Amino acid sequence: MKKKLFLFVLMFLGVLITGCSQTEVDHTITVYTRDTTSGTRDGFFTTIAFPEAISDNSGLVNGYVELESNGGIINALKNDEYGIGYISLASLETSELKGLSYEGISPTEANVINETYTMKRNFNYIIRENYDLTAEADIITAFLAFLETSDAKATVVSKSGIVEITGNESSWDDIKVNYPISLEDNSGITINFGGSTSVESVAKALSAEFSIKCGNFIAEHNHTGSGDAYKRTQGSEKDGANKLHIGFASREFKLTSTETAVQGTYGVICVDAIVAVVNNSNSLGNITAEDLKKIYNGEITKWSELE
Repeated sequence: MKKKLFLFVLMFLGVLITGCSQTEVDHTITVYTRDTTSGTRDGFFTTIAFPEAISDNSGLVNGYVELESNGGIINALKNDEYGIGYISLASLETSELKGLSYEGISPTEANVINETYTMKRNFNYIIRENYDLTAEADIITAFLAFLETSDAKATVVSKSGIVEITGNESSWDDIKVNYPISLEDNSGITINFGGSTSVESVAKALSAEFSIKCGNFIAEHNHTGSGDAYKRTQGSEKDGANKLHIGFASREFKLTSTETAVQGTYGVICVDAIVAVVNNSNSLGNITAEDLKKIYNGEITKWSELE
């Protein structure tokens, strides 16, 4: 009888201990988001049907953390086992984070191309309407032509940008004769690139490659977010210290409201996907639009609610 009582007590204590353990691991989700000018944020909240949060934080869960770049989200989640955020697919490979499947579909380039992975957006460029030097304008004109070549498209793909390759693209060698600026010594000319941090790796790779093909101009990069792409080429800071020759946005320009860009000065570079990400120690593998919206608006606050 004493033995049975002893075993019962042990079982009871085990239940208590297990219960405590479950309570301890029932952690609150730390919610990370980009700033309100971010193209990644725009695409993310648009896709999960939470458009009111694109440029307004008031509907977000209490305690959310706002960061100004993909790198900020990545660094935060690498050090937060219980956080969730979202980044560009182009940033995922080197992030050391776990990219979650969305609605059961893995975030891969192939799934973006076949249109089964639906959390995606365009990478866009915008240039100045006027330039200080003719050479600057000629280099930018040549750069935009370069973007359509097989050389540039291969570079975009190497940096996880998604672009259609038909096999009929001209190479730069095929068309460079049409851009005599590329045959000159441009080593004394600086071209300023900036805007979206999501586009940064693609932009740096393209500018580095094209500099060699176009007289070794100096490519300076200052990527501070999609909101600065228009602002520093045609907007309020176009003549300021941070002015850009070409800016990049990981969202569409607000052409009918605050970003009334001149026709013919903007276009698409490639397509990118947005990925919901967590720390590598997190066991979660898939997330839905409904769950993401509930996490970001505060309806779901514990990881256990996703199990």
